[in-house]
Amino acid sequence: MTVAETARTQLKHQITEFLGPELGLVKDVLAEQFASRSSFVQDVAGHVSKFQGKQFRPVLVLLAARLCGLPPKNRLKAAQLAAVVEMIHAATLVHDDVIDDSDLRRHVSTVHRRWNTETSVLFGDYLFSKAFHLAACTGDADACRLIGMATNRTCEGELNQIAVRLEQSVSERDYFRVIRGKTSQLFAVSGRLGARAAEASFAQQERLGLYGMRLGLAFQIADDVLDLTESVQQTGKDTCNDLENERPTLPILRALRLADAEQRAELLSLLHSGLAEDKQRLRNSPLLAPGIESARQTALRFARSAANCLNSFPDVQERILLEALTAFSVQRVS
Repeated sequence: MTVAETARTQLKHQITEFLGPELGLVKDVLAEQFASRSSFVQDVAGHVSKFQGKQFRPVLVLLAARLCGLPPKNRLKAAQLAAVVEMIHAATLVHDDVIDDSDLRRHVSTVHRRWNTETSVLFGDYLFSKAFHLAACTGDADACRLIGMATNRTCEGELNQIAVRLEQSVSERDYFRVIRGKTSQLFAVSGRLGARAAEASFAQQERLGLYGMRLGLAFQIADDVLDLTESVQQTGKDTCNDLENERPTLPILRALRLADAEQRAELLSLLHSGLAEDKQRLRNSPLLAPGIESARQTALRFARSAANCLNSFPDVQERILLEALTAFSVQRVS
């Protein structure tokens, strides 16, 4: 086991120990939401529950809530809001796997491979519906508004990603516009919802929302590096997916920017080729190395700036773990 893997395992154990009762409550809320009288729905729900990995977003809700002094009377509300963001995240994964025609998610078959596309689309919609209903049950209209806004922007980010591909854009501005929507919005709203559950000040909600936004950017850039550098055995999902769908992620964009005219033409030719062997040639090309390293450094900068958002909070265990999450988000590509 590498040093980075050991650190990740230790952090996961620390969080599980520290948030054990709260995470157990979130698990109970999710089990209640996934329960159905339909054996088919129950079967699909059980399969999708295997997609839950690090539970980054629920953990963020709970740590933010505790950092802001979560009152005992709001403990269930915090767990419900954590379950809401996890269901929205699961819904986006189910839909994304259809869009990307992916085979694997967390080392298991995607829903559309296990069943069919209709099941994926409808079950993703079902999860969105359950999430919004649960949010409404908290009785917090502003929380519902924040969740709705974040989900709108997440879907908009996915649509912008399609536009970028159709236009064959190689603009970093377009790339960041996509990932601020499709990934960072749920991280940002997780931080805000946790603070809101604790009845924190508006300024604290803003700081934790900004923390989540920057953390999400670091996380997505790290994911984009992994898509080019790791195997399916390591990531648990299809690799080279962005290349196959002709989506230029930050490592590729940086490689294009750092290349000379001849190298840039070669990279673009491979990127927009319809041949699978050309995608593999691009993935293995030494021309990508400078772009990958540049993207790694950008992920590190976002992680550090996320941690800086916590400077005004007391130096307690919740803050220490949130700072550790920023390191974890990019340790995956170290």
